[in-house]
Amino acid sequence: MFTIVVGLFFLFSATSATAAPFTSSSYPAYTIPVEQEGVRQPVILLNGTWQFKYSPQSKWTTIKVPGEAAMQGYAIEHDKPFFYRKSFTIPADYAGKRIILRFDGVYSHAKLSVNGQLVREHHGGFTRWETDITAQARPGKKNEIQLEVTDRLDEISYASGYAHHPVGGILRDVTLFTLPVTHLYDISVETHLDSLYRDAVLRFACTSAGNEPAEVRLQLTAPDGKPVQLPQDCFPLKAGAEEQVWSLPVSRPLKWDAEHPNLYTLTVVLLQDRKEISRFIRKVGFREVKITGNRMLVNGQPVKLRGACRHDIHPTLGRTTTAELDSLDVLLFKEANMNFVRTSHYPPSERFLEYCDRYGVYVESETAVCFVDTYRQKNYAPGKTQSNPEYTDRYLGQCQEMVKSFRSHPSILFWSIGNESVYGTNFQLCWDWVKATDTTRPVIFSYPGSVDTKEKIYDILSMHYQDVNGNLSQWGMNTRHFQGHGIPALFDEWAHPACYTYSTLQTDPNIREFWGKSLDMMWSGLFDAPGGLGGAIWGYVDETFALPVPKAGTSFWKEFAHTAKPEGYQGNCVGYGEWGIVDVWRRQKPEFWATKKAYSPVRLLVDDIRNFTSGQRLVLPVYNRFDHTSLNELQMSYTYRGVKKNLALPAIPPHQKGSIVIPADRWEEGEHLLIEFRTADGSLIDTYRPILGAEKIVFPPVLDGNKLSVEETGDWVIIRGEGFEIPFSKETGLITQAKAGDRVLIEKGPFLNLYINLNHLTGAEVRKAATRFMILEEDWKKSAFSYRQETNGDVYIDLAGNYKEVTVDFSIKITPDGQLEVDYLTDGAPNGFLRETGLSFHLADAIQQLDWKRKGYWNYYPEKAFAGNEGKTALYISKQAAYGKEPLQPWGDDTHNYYYWADAGANCRYPLTQTAKGMKENIYYYTLSTASPSIHQLSVLSTDASVACRINKQPDDQLILYVNNCWDYPEIAWGNFCKTLEALPCFGKIKMRLK
Repeated sequence: MFTIVVGLFFLFSATSATAAPFTSSSYPAYTIPVEQEGVRQPVILLNGTWQFKYSPQSKWTTIKVPGEAAMQGYAIEHDKPFFYRKSFTIPADYAGKRIILRFDGVYSHAKLSVNGQLVREHHGGFTRWETDITAQARPGKKNEIQLEVTDRLDEISYASGYAHHPVGGILRDVTLFTLPVTHLYDISVETHLDSLYRDAVLRFACTSAGNEPAEVRLQLTAPDGKPVQLPQDCFPLKAGAEEQVWSLPVSRPLKWDAEHPNLYTLTVVLLQDRKEISRFIRKVGFREVKITGNRMLVNGQPVKLRGACRHDIHPTLGRTTTAELDSLDVLLFKEANMNFVRTSHYPPSERFLEYCDRYGVYVESETAVCFVDTYRQKNYAPGKTQSNPEYTDRYLGQCQEMVKSFRSHPSILFWSIGNESVYGTNFQLCWDWVKATDTTRPVIFSYPGSVDTKEKIYDILSMHYQDVNGNLSQWGMNTRHFQGHGIPALFDEWAHPACYTYSTLQTDPNIREFWGKSLDMMWSGLFDAPGGLGGAIWGYVDETFALPVPKAGTSFWKEFAHTAKPEGYQGNCVGYGEWGIVDVWRRQKPEFWATKKAYSPVRLLVDDIRNFTSGQRLVLPVYNRFDHTSLNELQMSYTYRGVKKNLALPAIPPHQKGSIVIPADRWEEGEHLLIEFRTADGSLIDTYRPILGAEKIVFPPVLDGNKLSVEETGDWVIIRGEGFEIPFSKETGLITQAKAGDRVLIEKGPFLNLYINLNHLTGAEVRKAATRFMILEEDWKKSAFSYRQETNGDVYIDLAGNYKEVTVDFSIKITPDGQLEVDYLTDGAPNGFLRETGLSFHLADAIQQLDWKRKGYWNYYPEKAFAGNEGKTALYISKQAAYGKEPLQPWGDDTHNYYYWADAGANCRYPLTQTAKGMKENIYYYTLSTASPSIHQLSVLSTDASVACRINKQPDDQLILYVNNCWDYPEIAWGNFCKTLEALPCFGKIKMRLK
């Protein structure tokens, strides 16, 4: 049961007395049977090929159901109807039974006809609606369903608005099934635990149809398949539409939580004259949700919700989903160490909830009401429906359909009655109905600060996009250190990945890796804040729709899409952008690994093991950030020098710290220890790779040269060593066509790389570049150039010049082993928020390979990670998938996407892969190599890992190396972390080596 111990809220508000009729209650919510007497196939899935008509004047063609019409080439228009029809034979053995037609989601206004007879209308695109069509159906004969659908501009869910194209169509499954004349509907299953959370009561409620005497038999089966003895299992069914409730005590059931998703099976058998006429099955999880002060308890234990917001999105069908994607998404949530999903901004498919029940994911199920009186595009109207009585039935209908369909799922912890909307009486009526109907769960509403102080329609404080320290003021509500207002604070949108930083994502996708620190700071801070309930990343999956060129209608949506696209954008792909930790094909992006690490429920409290003694044990402090799992339930292994050993973990309780003791071994300085934590069934939770003492870095080898020669001509100063040649142009003072062996590696440089934001732009939704100051290579003018050779053979180049008002002098040291040290100092640049300062070089096309070693934010990354602590990648290995086609390579091997780059692709003939061009921060070395047979290298070196490197291609295919002494991503926005560095003073030193 759900209770509020401190008595914060009243169950009903004063507006309850004026409630409009709850119209959707007149439509029963049915449960599909698994068996029915006298019927061979009681359930028929009607998905597949349907006939489709684009307009009243169009001819019939075909379309796939479920799926958006626009994603299949039919450019439907708002407020103009389009049509579906399906002919099929209803089995003859359906005669004499009730025949039910279920639509799991039709966007947005539907008119249903069966065999030419109008049956009903329905508003809302993401809730299940069912209709008894017995009177219209013809068992044993051909039948035709026809659906007139209109994508309404006034739809309260605003789904087409935030998809940036009309999403109209049959979006989810269509099912036909039969029930006996006497049957059950509006079924709910609740579990109530005693004060010790030991024993339980199973509460089964239903309403029946039919006037014949009948009875219900309940059979409960434990997770291990054994039957559970119930004190009574057979109950007479009263005739008439009256709710009946049976409560059954259950002794010591296994409890359900996200870490132990123990599911019982409840089989419900309907009997007449002691003969079975129908049966169905429900999965039951014994769990109880309670709010005590500013904490939420599940089965008596405080929980912390680490999650993400999920949209339904299919790569080719749009705002729809499949069984494969529903199950895959839940498995990916678990793999990323997430225990919570917010189903934004509409209820999910029931199939998704079944997987959440099965694998253990907590759910915030949100009704399909969004952006009311807040952020709607102007062409979507009206925006202010929150208190309009003409829309009351729509608000209540969608809320009631969600609750009635889903209330028996243990994974749903609480209901959401609206996203980022201004309070009004229609929201109040939804709260009143939910609280009167389901007493077992809390309710949340966003924006709570818009609610009249006299009313309360939320049990949990919903706040969106606090800073990394948990501070936020929003609509007059405030949080400080992730807490506020004496109730649990849930940041059910937070840690927004960078998706509006268009130019950055095109040139330096490492902003995705950089984002991981934000999430780590947020989760670590919230976990230790008593009133912090949790957070949900916005979002889980990319919001990009690869729309085809229409075969009917025009792509009018490209004109009104709210999100500003990059300059020169010409493509058909629309949406908000790539805000997911996975893409629409569910390929894992750099953000996915950061999520798995930041949300890890097992946190080692040391990065490296500085103090150790060979032959003695190692003691590692650890934090158990599980909610219901003692550490000794897990598996742990550690690998040292190639030998893997298992270790039994101590019984450290949830939310507590303790120590792990690794037995003595012959530990040595600079060696690594690979530590893995797994669940009892072997699923990987987290991996750590601490260093014993100081890491031993093996830098790329040097040349064997012992002398340098200097040749000066009228135009050149050429420094030669054994195996390399570095010419300097007297005209520009720059290195030109520097070679290792016979291969040119550096075509020109060094140039100053200076990028300063004059305003910071770290607010919420930043869609434009900051006012910035950047120097241009073509502005370089040399003012002084000289060289000298010391007695030890080293050569020094002194170079000065300016980029308009910015002056810079370079001191370049060249040594016989092929090493260059470039020291630079600038003057005349404006101060501001630093983006990048360092040097850049034009590189030759001969370079084909990148190797690096760095000190990353995490001490372990998986093999072939986008920005691992060490890695190797070819620059041009991509097999880029065509627009709208499934990619067959990892995300990091792509050269571009079809949202930021548009259909034309990347900006040159031979674009770099995402992995190659993403900046590698804090490098020890960053080595660019030519291909065999003659392999030569240009390496950037940093013994203290204080330098960052990236490469990029210009439209003319010029390859450019950027080597930065200082860098930041101030454009990351949304409260995320950035360094907030001042640009001045601007100076640095870069060390490079040719071989």
